[in-house]
Amino acid sequence: MSKQKWLWGMIVLLLVVSSTGMMKRWNAEQSNDAYEMVIPLDEIQTASKNSDLTMDEILSSLKEAGLTTVSLEPLTLKEMEKQNLITIYEENELAAQLLFTPYKDEVDVTKRGYYIRVPDHASYRQLIVDSIHPEEVQVGEEVFYFLPTSNHHYDLKTPIGYDQPAIDMISKHGLAHIFKVENAGNEVANEQFVHQLLALKDASAGRLLGAGDEAIGFGQENGHILVEKLKDAGYYFYTIESNPLKGENKIAQITDYNIIRLHSINVNRETKLTVNASIDRTTRAVKERNIRSIFYHIKTTGNPNENIKETVEYLTGVQDNMPDHFKLAEPKLFDKVTIPVWVTALVLLAGILFTFAVSELVKWMPLRLVAAGFMAVLAIAYILLKSTLFLQAFALIIAVLAPTYAVIKTANGSTQVSKILIQYLKAVGISLIGIVIVIGLLNGNAFITGFAAFKGVKLVYVIPILGVLLFTVIEINRLVDQNLKSSLSNTVTLLNKELKYWHVLLLVIVAGVGLFYISRTGNSGSVSELELAFRQWLENTLYVRPRTKEFLIGFPFFVLALYVMGINRKWGSILLVPGVIGFLSMVNTFTHLHIPVAVSVLRTCYSVVLGFVIGLVFILIFKLVYRWASKAIARWS
Repeated sequence: MSKQKWLWGMIVLLLVVSSTGMMKRWNAEQSNDAYEMVIPLDEIQTASKNSDLTMDEILSSLKEAGLTTVSLEPLTLKEMEKQNLITIYEENELAAQLLFTPYKDEVDVTKRGYYIRVPDHASYRQLIVDSIHPEEVQVGEEVFYFLPTSNHHYDLKTPIGYDQPAIDMISKHGLAHIFKVENAGNEVANEQFVHQLLALKDASAGRLLGAGDEAIGFGQENGHILVEKLKDAGYYFYTIESNPLKGENKIAQITDYNIIRLHSINVNRETKLTVNASIDRTTRAVKERNIRSIFYHIKTTGNPNENIKETVEYLTGVQDNMPDHFKLAEPKLFDKVTIPVWVTALVLLAGILFTFAVSELVKWMPLRLVAAGFMAVLAIAYILLKSTLFLQAFALIIAVLAPTYAVIKTANGSTQVSKILIQYLKAVGISLIGIVIVIGLLNGNAFITGFAAFKGVKLVYVIPILGVLLFTVIEINRLVDQNLKSSLSNTVTLLNKELKYWHVLLLVIVAGVGLFYISRTGNSGSVSELELAFRQWLENTLYVRPRTKEFLIGFPFFVLALYVMGINRKWGSILLVPGVIGFLSMVNTFTHLHIPVAVSVLRTCYSVVLGFVIGLVFILIFKLVYRWASKAIARWS
């Protein structure tokens, strides 16, 4: 057995021995099968106010349709006035109202502040007294709470606590509740706010959703202490997908990444979002992105009764379309995924050996040793400094090398389908080894919840293409001149040739195609309506859709490239450039670390199988065109 085969055998063995880390992640993801549906209380109250339905009627119908949880905004004095719970007067305003009464001189207008009429409900009185500690002022026969404007800790918009009667009403309907929390902007108000949260803590109220732009305690000296108090009391936090708050990373670290991922669906901002589209997006978020909480906003325009009916239709549709292995219930935190140091060390060693094995393409031992040595330095730096940055850099290099090497190493042409299949599976296998190294290193709750991520997605989409393109240029020149030095010289000569206008035009076209390709990576790329419909059909049929760039572009072109290389290696080599897209996309699929491994595995299996079958169709089309062109050339000659 050759040294190279021994090397690959050692890499596979290291990955098998260290697979306990991967299994922990797999089990944590598979056991986390509960999701919740959340609607904010203030939107339900608005719908009730503008319709002929009572709060009880709306809550009952929503619960029956699938609502599990209601979120509560913290009350402020301004919000309490808006809800007609209190009346607030400025000193001049109250004095003006009393001007023609026996009490006209009882308001000291030199004492600036707010006069708050004492609410009728005892819980609201208690809330105001416990939070802002107001002065009680007698004006005639009426008692007011007085809040001076000189109070630097509280104003009319400072959060002071939660609506206890509303909490009681929600609980009466068997619904859970989430407290939305804001950063009050000063330590005194935040401390009092946390004090009330601790008093409210019970078995059904242990969840906190950030509001505004800042996480609670952000920018304050005792911010971490407040978070630790909430954590110790049994609270856990949510993170909104694609909308992180300032300071949220710190909360995640303090709570050891005991975080629930939430996805927001706002039909008021996304006016073209239909009920069916919302349902599809919800099911996709739960099954494909480890989302366990869906926050739905009731439509605020149009007929309120119709808006409630649409919300019921959405909730019912989610239950009907959600895969059976997910259940509607209180979401669970992910099991702790603890990776032993020895497991990470073995995966790092596998990565170092992988780099050395891949570097055989350069055919120069000193450079191979330097490459492996550099990876060893990154590994040692991570072990000593515990900085995830070194781990991410290590994983990025592996992710770039794997698809590049997979295509170049297996670029052996043949017109026999069996031999093409063998080379195809070898390329898939090499890519999978790189994938296992990457996800074996970037493992744990920080990555599952999305607070730590793979760095360099764009590079994975670009560098392998450039690497295979360079290989193709050198390979074509080598076929023209069998001497490698001459081949390199020819390549340099080509680069030194004089540019013509059509060269520039071609470069502009290629650059435009390249920019379009890059723009389609990630989550921000534009997609046509037809493609969206096709994607949804695939998803409905296959549970998860395979990536278009893999099974319709990359893999089929690679299969075709191997066949064409069996006839003409030069032209077949050119087809390797689009062919590498399938393998780099396959690697990229697994670098989205918040996506369950099982989903990525299933998606890749679909892509590999469909890609090969479509590749055979490409070969058939090529043979028909080639046969027709050969006859045409023979006829014309």
